[in-house]
Amino acid sequence: MTDAVLVERRGAVAIVSLNRPKHRNALAKELVHGLERAVAELQDDPSIRALVLNGGDHFCVGGDLSSLDDPLMTMRSEMQIGHRAIRLLAGGRLPVVAAVAGNAYGAGFSIAMACDFVVVDEKSSFGAAFGRVGLQPDYGLMWSLPPRVGMGMAREIMMFCEPIAGERAVSIRLADRLAEPGQVLPTAIEMAQRLAKLPPGTVSTTKAVLSRLPMSLDTMLAWEADTQALLSHTADFAEGVKAFGERRAPVFGGQ
Repeated sequence: MTDAVLVERRGAVAIVSLNRPKHRNALAKELVHGLERAVAELQDDPSIRALVLNGGDHFCVGGDLSSLDDPLMTMRSEMQIGHRAIRLLAGGRLPVVAAVAGNAYGAGFSIAMACDFVVVDEKSSFGAAFGRVGLQPDYGLMWSLPPRVGMGMAREIMMFCEPIAGERAVSIRLADRLAEPGQVLPTAIEMAQRLAKLPPGTVSTTKAVLSRLPMSLDTMLAWEADTQALLSHTADFAEGVKAFGERRAPVFGGQ
């Protein structure tokens, strides 16, 4: 772990914080590498059931433009490390809540969209700024954005590169929760704590399917047959049925 990315554990929730505040979390190499390592390690930690991705006062303003002078193959290799982080956020077993205070621009926007839930306040701002420097959207934004806002709106956001404030982001479903001013991180943590109380198998299998859409009906039904049969033989399913009969809240152990 590097100082560019910090990890705090609160019970079953881990808070992963981007930590280059003077640079508004621009994606320098140490931040990208640290993010990939932190998320990979947490995905392998059975005591963790949900993640919060936090950027402090400014979530992430995108790529560090100074690194764009790197040789072609170096830049490609570094982007692949960032891609591993995106795959872990979008397709890993853990649900991820992005706490987006301040700006999420360029690849920072893409990172937020790779998360399962996005929390903002009225001062939050998103922007697909790639076109302003002659680049295309990256870090999976062309995959993650259309399912959230629809193809037409996604095309407009990515081509015109105009900023979108927090309240409008929620209204077009780009973000999921509008927090009170200054309460983005506490709201995201509360959501993650709720997710951590759910049966982990249910959360991870549901997330796995959603990250693979679109798929055919036959493929979906085959997936259901396999995973539902497995889940029905877990201790969490037994606990859920028992708690239902006893009219109490279930306590899921992740088995």
